Amino acid sequence: MISVEEALEKILSYVEVLEPQRKPILDCLGQVLAEYIYSTIDIPPLDNSAMDGYALRAKDTRGAGELSPVYLAVVGEVAAGSMPTKEVEPGTAIRIMTGAPLPESADAVVRFEDTDEVNRKSSGGDLSQIGILRQAKKGLNVRNRGEDIAKGNLVLEKGRVLRPQEIGVLASLGRSNALVIRRPIVAILATGDELIGVDQPLAPGKIHDSNTYTIAAEVSRYGGIPKILGIGRDSIQSLTEKIGEGLDADILITSGGVSKGDYDMVKDVLAEHGEIGFWTVCMKPGKPIAFGMIKRMEGKRKKKVPHLGLPGNPVSSMITFEQFARPAILKMMGKEILAKPTIRAIIEDNIANTDGRRLFARVMVTKRGGQYYAAVTGPQGSGILTSIAKANGLAVIPESSKGVKAGDIIKVQMLDWGEEQGEEKMLPIVSIVGKSQSGKTMLMEQLIGEFKRRGYRIAALKHSHHRVQIDHPGKDSWRFSQAGSDVIFVSSPGKLAFIKNLNHDLNIEQIVPIVGPEFDLLLVEGFRKSKIPKIEVHRKELGDDLLCSPEELSAIVTDGSLDIDVAQLSWGDAVAVADFIAKNFVLKARTVPFYSTREEG
Repeated sequence: MISVEEALEKILSYVEVLEPQRKPILDCLGQVLAEYIYSTIDIPPLDNSAMDGYALRAKDTRGAGELSPVYLAVVGEVAAGSMPTKEVEPGTAIRIMTGAPLPESADAVVRFEDTDEVNRKSSGGDLSQIGILRQAKKGLNVRNRGEDIAKGNLVLEKGRVLRPQEIGVLASLGRSNALVIRRPIVAILATGDELIGVDQPLAPGKIHDSNTYTIAAEVSRYGGIPKILGIGRDSIQSLTEKIGEGLDADILITSGGVSKGDYDMVKDVLAEHGEIGFWTVCMKPGKPIAFGMIKRMEGKRKKKVPHLGLPGNPVSSMITFEQFARPAILKMMGKEILAKPTIRAIIEDNIANTDGRRLFARVMVTKRGGQYYAAVTGPQGSGILTSIAKANGLAVIPESSKGVKAGDIIKVQMLDWGEEQGEEKMLPIVSIVGKSQSGKTMLMEQLIGEFKRRGYRIAALKHSHHRVQIDHPGKDSWRFSQAGSDVIFVSSPGKLAFIKNLNHDLNIEQIVPIVGPEFDLLLVEGFRKSKIPKIEVHRKELGDDLLCSPEELSAIVTDGSLDIDVAQLSWGDAVAVADFIAKNFVLKARTVPFYSTREEG
């Protein structure tokens, strides 16, 4: 059995970035630019107005204000798309629209709102002059030539994914087409005598072919061009013909025929056409997959087409597509971000993982109070397609875990997010625990000082079993609380205080969203019953017994030596403890949930 990472690495090693093609810019949306784009023009091409108003010389407005207007003669008007015909001479102004070129000698634009134009129009006054109601500085409301893009500058780099913004930039440069990595053609073949087309009436023992349409929709979603081959029957002739029809594609994806119990005919036909490996991947659902290269002749040359064989169960097919086919298609398109976006969420159900494989549970993710929550979508059988139709995420339960309990924080792949959204930053959290007089508070102080010395942004959290009085009788915050306010904020130039009345003790999962993600590390004193990583401070004089079991601890800081299989650090050596935390939690924070789910039992 191979890991998910090993399977993906092998698949991607056989897939190459496709060649570029030149296309109209509207057809390039979502594709990767295969050329550097330099500007042959200035944008804007001339100095122009950023506002509707009056173009003038800034020095002519000296001393202007609402109570002391400066009056200028209006000598013309210029609209967007036309060129000015007059120069702004001393004591004059030209009415100008947004985007219109700035007249010669003008160096500022005063908005209509900063003139008396409205009053003049409403009273039928003379419009041959205008009253300026504010002093203008040189450059006010002026867009300079080349301010956005200067002629000769690199505007778009090779390798950029073209979004609507980049399409607009290309259009502004006068480019009607662009060179992009072409979209892969993906041939899709379902196999099995039990399958019938979606437009055929069901007969006993038959089912409609859903995999073809699910896979084709996913191919389109991720930028490929699906080529539907139909259904390959369980005969050598049918499978050979169908596979042959797909060999002009860039990759062939089949569903069904890769499990141990499937007819050997499917495997034999695939193997006959190339080098195909049948793998058992350490994941659930989706353990059996096939991958290899199918040979075809192109003229007198032999070419190889990558082939990915997915399981026949609908959910297994879709999840293995997400993990393996999707990154392969993205790589063929020249994209560099292949990982599915992930978040950390509080799971709302118990999930068991009984056979030591990576479990992908279908969940619906919602966001409440700044925190993500994930709820299982129902029965998780690999043939229950509605379980993934109701889902917007896949909860990832590691191979090493026997499961998670409601309230645990887990990693979730977001099915409907674009890859560019990446992985949400995960705040590393470490709890310092220990008996009274063990020195845990002193270690917290030393660690905060050491991490600040290293340039870290530190948040600290203290858990108390006693009621804590933070505001004091007579203070304004106390009076607000007595009046009934549930939350009080006190803001000052140096600090922001947050006081919330509670009727129960919060757990760590409820506190983390309040802390926020902008810190490099959250150091906690207490919360020993939570599942966050814990380091226990131990003093020999207080006895050999520990507050936590060895399975709950990441390390022990001790002035003695304990006969347990847990990392032991010297009491009083805060630098070594900081090194341990940095190496094991801070540097890994972007690739694993902020606490690990340990095996139980």
